[in-house]
Amino acid sequence: MRRAALLLLLSAISAFSEDFSLTKLQGLWTGTLNQGILNLRVAIHFDKNGTGKLDSLDQHVTGIPVTGVRVQGYRVTFRVDSVEGVFNGIVMDDGNRLDGDWYQGTALPFVLTRDGVAPKIKRPQTPQPPFPYTEQDVKFSSFARNVFLDGTLTIPSGSGPFPGVVLITGSGPQDRDESNLGHKPFWVIADYLARRGVVVLRADDRGTGKSTGNFNGSTTRDFADDTAGAVRFLRTREFVGRIGLIGHSEGGLIAPIVASDPALGARDVDFLVLLAAPGVPGDQVMMEQQILVSRAMGISEALIQRNREREQKILSIARTEVDPVLAKSKMRASVGDFGGGGPLNLLNSRFDEANTPWFRFLVNYDPGPALRELKQPVLALNGALDVQVPPTQNLPAITWELEAGANKDYEIVKLAGLNHFFQTAVTGAPSEYGEIEETIAPSVLNLMAEWITRHSTVPQKKPVLGGTVAARQ
Repeated sequence: MRRAALLLLLSAISAFSEDFSLTKLQGLWTGTLNQGILNLRVAIHFDKNGTGKLDSLDQHVTGIPVTGVRVQGYRVTFRVDSVEGVFNGIVMDDGNRLDGDWYQGTALPFVLTRDGVAPKIKRPQTPQPPFPYTEQDVKFSSFARNVFLDGTLTIPSGSGPFPGVVLITGSGPQDRDESNLGHKPFWVIADYLARRGVVVLRADDRGTGKSTGNFNGSTTRDFADDTAGAVRFLRTREFVGRIGLIGHSEGGLIAPIVASDPALGARDVDFLVLLAAPGVPGDQVMMEQQILVSRAMGISEALIQRNREREQKILSIARTEVDPVLAKSKMRASVGDFGGGGPLNLLNSRFDEANTPWFRFLVNYDPGPALRELKQPVLALNGALDVQVPPTQNLPAITWELEAGANKDYEIVKLAGLNHFFQTAVTGAPSEYGEIEETIAPSVLNLMAEWITRHSTVPQKKPVLGGTVAARQ
């Protein structure tokens, strides 16, 4: 996550002029914390004892302890120790607004307003019963030892055989629905495809939800073992015919790894759907992502350039220095004191992330060889407004690799007006993700369902001559 260090200038003239108190602070306050990539809506309920509870509405996390609440004149401070966060602000608007900074490695502007009711999240596409299909709670083993995944199998009505798909989540510890900011995109996909006659298997990531294993310390290649286990499980279901992989973002890296490696059961994968999948090495995606996200946030080109130079140094060391302690020392020396204590603390967190096994694998991983090995049909989709896995950088690379491998059946589609999560967006900035009520554009769901149906009947006896590259408006 990239954050801009911003300074909020407070005017004493407009400040609440009377002494405030813990009693006057009591009640519900709401606000939005702009963390750069994501805008997180927050609700805090303060009690009279100098404590409170914080709910991160978009992350569905509730009851986080708020401690150290202090009111001195018109100044209010409090801590959220579990995330090492501190708020420092002043009382405004006759005691109905707290205007200040949130410190969590760096300073971010944060405004809380007195509110009687926490805002409701509208997610109209989240499936609602009754369902015309069956859902089963299932457990299956990874190809890795002592890792067992807990998931949901969605089975259409009828006798089958049905095409089946495994959904593969993006970066970070994800639940089976790939829940994000109140959205549940994988549940929406599973619901839609099941209604169209497709079996869907989705599971909590290892070490997440009800799945066992250790997420921290695992790499993209480790997650491929888990996906291979899902394919193996699906192959044992008598009502499942042809099997495909649907991978989103990092999941779009994992799918080709599994489908191209005989040791992971590649022969059992019949088709792939790649949603916002990288087509170039990880370090290139990270650099382009940083630039585009920063521009979408309105950061100046001068600061973008400065951050780019800093990030290039960090990535270069992460690629080449295998000793984590030495690597962190080199990173710190290469960037210097980047603007003071707050940003330096944030950089230390970045150094720690850059020294994880996951980051080291990703920054060095080139998806090209796996893409070239694919002989299965491939559908690759990317939103034209995607600033996290930019289509102009990655779709041509995917096309080139599939052509280089002589893949005879592929379709590459850039979809106008859609962001990284395939929501209808205005700018594509990640700050819009939680504000948009749509979880996935219906046109994308229909496109996937129709393509899967075409590629899940009797295998074609004659190859399709060449692939298709399209931009859909």
